Amino acid sequence: MAKGDSLKRYKNEQKAQTRKRIEGAIETLKSTQGDKKITVSQVATLSGITRASIYANYQDLLERLKSPTDRSSLKVQNNVKDKDEVISRLREENKDLREANQKLMDQVVALRKLLNQ
Repeated sequence: MAKGDSLKRYKNEQKAQTRKRIEGAIETLKSTQGDKKITVSQVATLSGITRASIYANYQDLLERLKSPTDRSSLKVQNNVKDKDEVISRLREENKDLREANQKLMDQVVALRKLLNQ
């Protein structure tokens, strides 16, 4: 086995252990603090990992720090944005349909004139 492989495996194991420490700290804080906001500083202190390392390497874990209301607020904002986009698209489609309808009405009027001659 090459030296590079064992070094890479060692680094991956270290990163996995660090991730577990951070996850454990988050779970501990959630169970002790309830609905109170959990800070990165608290997680860093409890896990023994620097804040800078958490921000740089474990950004995905920071989502767990958000309270349920923070997450639901984001969902509401995304839903509103999605609905605004749908409304805008439907208005544009409605405009196109009105124009097509007007052309058809003009053709009906022209045909009536031809038939009445």
